[in-house]
Amino acid sequence: MKGKKRRQLEELSGSWMASYGDMITLLLCFFIMLFAMSTLDAQKWKALTESIKESFGAEGATLPEEIEVPAEVITQEVVEVVEEQMSGKEALEQLQELEKRIDQYILEKGLESAIQTEIEEVGLVIRMSTDEILFELGSAELKPMAISFLDAIAVILKETANQVWVEGHTDNIPIQPGYKYPSNWELSTARASSVVRHLIGNDGLPPERMRAAGYADTKPRFPNDSDEHRYLNRRVEIVIKPLGDMRTEYREWRAAEKGKGAEPSQGPKDGGGEKGTRESEGRERDEGGRFIE
Repeated sequence: MKGKKRRQLEELSGSWMASYGDMITLLLCFFIMLFAMSTLDAQKWKALTESIKESFGAEGATLPEEIEVPAEVITQEVVEVVEEQMSGKEALEQLQELEKRIDQYILEKGLESAIQTEIEEVGLVIRMSTDEILFELGSAELKPMAISFLDAIAVILKETANQVWVEGHTDNIPIQPGYKYPSNWELSTARASSVVRHLIGNDGLPPERMRAAGYADTKPRFPNDSDEHRYLNRRVEIVIKPLGDMRTEYREWRAAEKGKGAEPSQGPKDGGGEKGTRESEGRERDEGGRFIE
């Protein structure tokens, strides 16, 4: 009698595992379906609905034939999958195409002296002059000209899944008393954050794709030894990260372009016009594309 009760207790104590296993399996299927829906086209969605109806015997049930997924629902997980799937060659070509589109806008608006683009190992860098286009002295409030440019950039980047990093930089002159920000650290960070907020706002880029950072005067492009050099060091850079590991392809591309005697990037460089040409002549760059001091 005792043996029979013991067997019954053992059977009861293990019976919950079957229900638990079924629940976990259903949850897994549910989340896989949610992920698939984020990039689903109409034909695939129709095939999925037919499969679900057949599995559950729901002959009369109907599900929507089409589904539209706005750019805002592109999550970090989807971006990571794209990065894994895109080859280095494809990632480099995508940035080159983006650079051409942005350069075209810069040329059409006559902004060559204020905004330059350059493909570096870290990604496509959009380099904007703080003084000429973005902010007033000691301020982190965007000028109207900057707002127009950022609106155009947001439209282009909304079509992509790239991560976008915004970096603020200043010269080495300390902020004088009476200004809102006590040091260049707060100012550079506030300026980067201002650009990010605008790119996100008004139904713009998804916040999970964005990152803002301020570097004060710790990453100058030129020595802070003249007014002209300090002018060039006061900048905000938008870095569009590649959708794959393109380091090998980037180095091969740069080597090939250097062999042709041409600059790898398509757009205006280093301040634009005579100023940029004069400052960059004879200066060597490292593998990331920055000038070697």
